[in-house]
Amino acid sequence: MNRNWLELVFPAALGLLVVTIGVFLMSMTGLLHEEPLSLENDVVELAGDSLRAAPRPATIPLPPGTDPAAVAAGDALFKGNCAQCHAINDVVVGPALAGLAKRRSESWLIPWVKNSSKVVASGDEYAVKIYNQYQKQQMPSFQLSDDEIRQILLYVRSQEGAASAAGPGLVVVD
Repeated sequence: MNRNWLELVFPAALGLLVVTIGVFLMSMTGLLHEEPLSLENDVVELAGDSLRAAPRPATIPLPPGTDPAAVAAGDALFKGNCAQCHAINDVVVGPALAGLAKRRSESWLIPWVKNSSKVVASGDEYAVKIYNQYQKQQMPSFQLSDDEIRQILLYVRSQEGAASAAGPGLVVVD
């Protein structure tokens, strides 16, 4: 083979190999995982010649009689126990927690937070699905009381949609 040709092709092939390995490793660690785009809960408005998703309210109203101190306690508990792996509206290591109360009941969530491996081992279909979806990475067990978990759930509910309140989250232009 011609030496000049190898001097051109070899660095390009090596660079492509490095990029491919990097993308593979990022996908295996979940860094490339994105939630599918859904317009299910968005309001789409016609704005000039483009479509824009209307911003959601900053917070979802809490049930009447909800104690603001419980939400504040949930905030502190969330930051101390959950924020390392979860965000409200974004996937981090674990799933985004927005809409959690719509996906699972409180009676399911409390045992899950206390010992998710036990719920997975029981064969619960949803627990196994989450476990597999996040590369079989087990959520640690937490020594939280039922009331503390309820406070975290109240805090999560109070923060749903807050990230998109700054402006439209989706802009579609023809």
